[in-house]
Amino acid sequence: MKLRQKISVIYVGILLTMTNTSHASDNAGSAVQTEFTDKAKYQAALPDIIEFSEFVHRVRYFYPSEVVSDTQWDYFLEHVISDMVKQPATARMQYAMLELKKVAPYIEVDKGKLPVLDKQGAARTWYNGAARWFYVYERTLLSDKPEELKSSMLTAKSDFYSDIYDSQAVYWPLYLSEQDSLAGKAFKEQKRNLSLHQPAMCMAALSSIWGEIYHFWPYFEQVDVNWQDSHSVLLQACIDEPGNFETTARRELSKLQDNHLYFGLPEEYSAYGQYSLPIRLQQIENKAILTHKTDYLSQQIDIGDELLAIDDVPVAELVNEMLGTRLRSKHFERSIAIAQLAYTYQSPDLYKLTFKKPSGEIITTTTATIHNKVIDRFYNNQTQPPLIKELGDGVVALRLYDIKEQAHYDAAKERLKTAQAIVLDMRGYPKNFALIRSLLGYFTDAKATIGPFKQFVQRLPNQADPHTLSFDLGVPLNEKLYDVPTVAISQTYNQSSGEHFLMIAQNMDIPIVGEVTAGINGDIMFGTVFSGQANGGVTYIYTASRSDQVDGSKLIGVGIQPDYLVPATQASIVESRDVQMEKATQLVRQALAR
Repeated sequence: MKLRQKISVIYVGILLTMTNTSHASDNAGSAVQTEFTDKAKYQAALPDIIEFSEFVHRVRYFYPSEVVSDTQWDYFLEHVISDMVKQPATARMQYAMLELKKVAPYIEVDKGKLPVLDKQGAARTWYNGAARWFYVYERTLLSDKPEELKSSMLTAKSDFYSDIYDSQAVYWPLYLSEQDSLAGKAFKEQKRNLSLHQPAMCMAALSSIWGEIYHFWPYFEQVDVNWQDSHSVLLQACIDEPGNFETTARRELSKLQDNHLYFGLPEEYSAYGQYSLPIRLQQIENKAILTHKTDYLSQQIDIGDELLAIDDVPVAELVNEMLGTRLRSKHFERSIAIAQLAYTYQSPDLYKLTFKKPSGEIITTTTATIHNKVIDRFYNNQTQPPLIKELGDGVVALRLYDIKEQAHYDAAKERLKTAQAIVLDMRGYPKNFALIRSLLGYFTDAKATIGPFKQFVQRLPNQADPHTLSFDLGVPLNEKLYDVPTVAISQTYNQSSGEHFLMIAQNMDIPIVGEVTAGINGDIMFGTVFSGQANGGVTYIYTASRSDQVDGSKLIGVGIQPDYLVPATQASIVESRDVQMEKATQLVRQALAR
C-alpha cells in the first residue's frame, strides 16, 4: 500500500468511527485514555528504567554465576520494566533491585558482606571474548583456583566491581566460589502475549542490543559517536508512536558506521518489505543509473538511463530522506540508498517512474512492484566474462573472487604460471576464502598480511580494561610462482573478505585500480532478542573484531583507497565498457613495455 493510500484509509476510518454509536466512542475514548496514561507512566519512569537497564547489562556480562548465565535477560528486563511503571516513584529502583537480586543475590552496599573466596577451592569468573559463543568468538565461565584465574591476562584483576545504583555505592563479585555461583534463580521466558509495540518489550529489546554493543563493539576509539546518549533516544522511541521505533533504531545504529550492521524486525513491525521494482540502480556520477532490469520493464527504458523520480518525487529528495538510516557508513550510504530505491517495498503496487536518457529525452513509464520470490531474472548489456580471460600478448585477467571449487583453483594456478602480466578482478565477495587465500600466496615469497586485526577480551564492564588479542592474517608462505606485472581491481561494494584480500594485495605492492571500498572487515556477531525476527523478536548483526588498514589507520568509515581511482561512468554503462578493466590492462601493458 502506498503512502497516499494509507493516509486515505486512515481518513476514511476516522469518518466511519465518528458515525458509530456513542457507546463505541466511549470505548474508544477509554482505550485512548489508557494508552496516554501508560505512555505517561513510562515517560515518568524512563530515567529509572535507563539506569536499571544499564546496571543489568553490567551484571549480565560480568557477574560470575551459572544462574546469570542461564537467565533469559531480554525477558527479565521486559518483566521488570513493565512492573517498574506500576510502582510509586520512590519505590521503583528498590523494587527493580530486589528482582535483580533474585538472579544475582550478591549485590551489596557493604563490600564486607561479599562472599569470601577459598584460596584452595574452585572459583568462577568470566572469559569475555565476546558477548556469546559464536563462530570464532568465545564466552565462558572459567573454573580454577582463584590465584590461577587471576594470573591470566584474560580475566579480571579485582575480586569485585565497585558500582553506583540509585545514587548509592554498591559492590558485586567478579569472582565467586563454585558453590556461590549457583546461588539465585534463573529467570526464564514467561508465556505471555508480548508485542514490540508494547513499551516494555520494545525497551527490553533495544536496551539489550544497545548494552551488548556498549560492552563489546570494538570500534568506539575510531568512530565519533556518543553511544551513551543513544540509549535514552532508543528507549524514548518505544514510548513514542509505535511506528517510530524502527526508524529511530536504524538512525542510532547507523551512527556506528559499521557496514556489517543488520537490524531485522518481523514483517508486521517493519517498513522494509519483500517487493521490488523490476530495476536495479547504482550511484554513478552522483546519479541513479539503471544498471540491470527485467523483461517486465518497458522496452523504452534502456540500461544506462537515469532515474529522475518515482511517483513524481525527485530521486534526490527520496535519497536524502533515506540518509542516516541505512545502517551504513557516511561515505557509503548514498550508494546504498540509491540501490534501495528499487526494493524493500511492502506490497504489489503500481509506480510511475521517470527516466532521462543520455540524449536528454524524458521517458515516463508505469510498472509494478513484484515479490522477490517470483521476480524475473535481471540482466544488463554485458556478458559474464569467463573465470580466466585472455587479453592478448600473454596478459591474463582472473576473476579471483569467483574461484569457488578446486577445479577453478587448479586451472587458475596453472594458467597464471605462463602469463606475462595479470589482472586480478576482485570486484565481488570471495566465494571460497581458503582457495583464494592459497592462490594469493603464490604471488610472494615473503610474509603478506592484512592490516592490524584485533579482538578484545573484556575484563571489566564498560570496556574499562580490555585485553587485546592481535592476529597476523595473511597468505601461506608458498613458493613464488608469479613474478610478473600485476594489478588488482576494486569496487564500491567490496567489504569484509573482499577488503581482506585487497589489503593483502596492497601489502604485496600490487597496485589497485577502481573505486573506494565500503570499509569494514572482521568477523560478525549474530544475536537475537525475544527469539529473533522469525518469532516476533529482533535479529541483529554487528562487527565484533577490529580490522585496520595496512598502514595502521582506520578502515571503518573510510574504505580502501585505490592507487588509481577509476569510477564507472554513465557513458561506460551505456556503451557496456568496463573502464576499470581497461585501465588495469593499460597499466600492466605499460609495465610490460618498460
